Amino acid sequence: MAPDLKNESYFTFDKNAQTERFRADSPDRPGLRVYKALSSRFTVLAIVFILAGALIFYNTAALQLNASSVAGIAESSGISRQMTVHAPRGDILDINGIPLAYSRPVSVLYLTYAGLDNEAMNAMLLDLAQVLDGYQIEWTSKLSTYLDFTPGQGPFFAREWEATRFWQTDMYLLGLKEPPDGQVSDYTNDLVKSTAGDLFEYFLYNRFRIEEPGQPRRYSDEEAYSIMKLRYTLMQNNWLFTNGTPLEIARNISPDVISLINEQNFRFRGVVIGQDSTRSYATEASLASHVIGYSGRISSSQYEELKPLGYAPDAMVGQAGIELIAERYLSGRDGVKPYNIWSVANEEGTFFSESIGKDPVPGYDVRLTLDMPLQKVAQESLAQTIADIRANKTAQNFGDANAGAVVMLDVRTGAVLAMASYPYYDPNDFIGQLTDESAADRVETYLTDNVDKPMLNRAIQEIYAPGSTFKPATAVAALESGAITPFSNTIRCVGTESFANWTWRCLEYPHGGHGNLTLSRGMATSCNMYFYHLGLLAGIDAIDQWAGILGLGELTGIDLPGEARGYRSGRQTKQLLRSNPADQTWYPADTCQTAIGQFDNSYTVIQLATYTAALATGKRVTPHLIDSITTSEGVLVKDASDRVPVDLGLSPATLTAVREAMVAVTTDVEGTARIFKDFPVPVAAKTGTAETGFEDFSSSNGLFIAYAPADNPEVAIAQIVERGAWGSNTIGIAKNLFEAYFGFETTP
Repeated sequence: MAPDLKNESYFTFDKNAQTERFRADSPDRPGLRVYKALSSRFTVLAIVFILAGALIFYNTAALQLNASSVAGIAESSGISRQMTVHAPRGDILDINGIPLAYSRPVSVLYLTYAGLDNEAMNAMLLDLAQVLDGYQIEWTSKLSTYLDFTPGQGPFFAREWEATRFWQTDMYLLGLKEPPDGQVSDYTNDLVKSTAGDLFEYFLYNRFRIEEPGQPRRYSDEEAYSIMKLRYTLMQNNWLFTNGTPLEIARNISPDVISLINEQNFRFRGVVIGQDSTRSYATEASLASHVIGYSGRISSSQYEELKPLGYAPDAMVGQAGIELIAERYLSGRDGVKPYNIWSVANEEGTFFSESIGKDPVPGYDVRLTLDMPLQKVAQESLAQTIADIRANKTAQNFGDANAGAVVMLDVRTGAVLAMASYPYYDPNDFIGQLTDESAADRVETYLTDNVDKPMLNRAIQEIYAPGSTFKPATAVAALESGAITPFSNTIRCVGTESFANWTWRCLEYPHGGHGNLTLSRGMATSCNMYFYHLGLLAGIDAIDQWAGILGLGELTGIDLPGEARGYRSGRQTKQLLRSNPADQTWYPADTCQTAIGQFDNSYTVIQLATYTAALATGKRVTPHLIDSITTSEGVLVKDASDRVPVDLGLSPATLTAVREAMVAVTTDVEGTARIFKDFPVPVAAKTGTAETGFEDFSSSNGLFIAYAPADNPEVAIAQIVERGAWGSNTIGIAKNLFEAYFGFETTP
């Protein structure tokens, strides 16, 4: 029977267990102590863990510290480096989830340093260029911007001489020197080349050593030019290239080419296929281009601002619209991945799996309040209305309407359902301009057209005199100040009258006048004489105060960049805008002009929309376009729940009186917007015709504001057609929008 395990030594099954126990424990036998320790299974496991940890540490250090720095003696060996993987930008969607801007994954071909000698490099580059051309994959080089080549005709300068000469002398590129008097420039020296042929030979025999002088030619001129273009790209980025940074050569690489390069990587040493993303815009995005904006290469000023946040010098960032205002949500975080190449640079190292590293984190998705079906109606109706006005060249219309804007917003929340500005641009052109010459031409037009200004968001960045759309504000001031009451507001229009040291005339009836007008009939007929008197009764201070409370001349806080504040006509504004003290005194005649929306009144269309919503509800909303921001997994990051309407403190009696007056504009027999008389829902509105001061040779601006349903407001609209002649000319835009919103069939 075996001894008791609890009381005996570890050598339990030894024949002389007791003797061996004393020998093992004896202090005179240290070797046995070591043997005992090493024989323990715990010691063995510890050694295994230590070795495994050391191996992991070595591999991690090799990845982080660049395995290519480890010297070797192999003729051709594999090395691993790491590259930045750009995070895809988040999507921009409309309220229905329709993608308007999104990131599309693309395969990218990079060139990276592999230690090839000059002859091998040139041969490999030609091989690569022919593969790309054979598979019709576009690739570009900035060399062709200055030195181009036509097969059968040869090289030629693509730019005027001064630009070409400056390019040749750029110390950061070619660094050629101006030739001294009498000295001839040829391919052998570093002097400016006066002919395209000389420059071609300089690249061929000297700079890139594609051929050897006096030796039989290896390549045709066309083949040599292909090599030159790629060598020029490497020369432009020499520091990055020689330090292992991959240089992008081409995008949208086909699967066949990817397979070819991966399977024959020994043939294309230094060529790497990576994954990136490119910004794309839906076809419908052009209809909302001023809202969405566009993205492009980071500018120097943007880089200085965003560098502390980890942005790279070549980052793609938002340049306008939501792309710009939500940049920090859309951008995401770049990742780092290893890449493997074959090299002959006496380098060796371990190939690392390209599945390891740090994955990029996609940007957040931004859902807009914009409803694209409504946006389409707004943009197309605006363009069609402008075309119709131009075609109707009456005596009071010079046929010069060319631009405009319209905004529809939810009066209960401030959500912008549609925001159109005309003319507009295609954001895809800013992405395609690098490879598409026609897109580049369009971008140049967008940026240089100072007449039609297609890049200008007229809804928030341009200010306009509101004309008669301001009259409801004058009415609010008169009612709230007690100058009139909802039950006592009759003023007589006699046609022509002198007061405030000026002679004033009614536009409709300058000889006999409208006679007695109530507030409702004065608003319906838009009688200037009525509102001249009403303005004098209210006083400029009350008009200024209440116009500001209603949101005019104040920033709305909309979540778009570049919002203009505008000017609210009043004593302080007159002093601000005029430097001559003699011109700063306020006169009663100034009040009369202010009361009808002229003089210094200048507001944005978004302010007019917010103001219209305030007339509809008695509350001031903050207009906004961002409904929510979520991660790519759908986790909510931000929403518009903090956009709470503010009560303006208007008396119910004032609101009722002004609303009834605006309803009369669409229902009265002389209403200026009687087109809505039989509309399925009641509409409250006001037309406006604003003088620009150039009426001798240019039409006035046409404006219109409205909300509906008049008895239970949901949406408000504000719009302008520059040089539209009359506000009534623009009503069709709002009518089409109301029909689309309420689901009525659009009428011709």
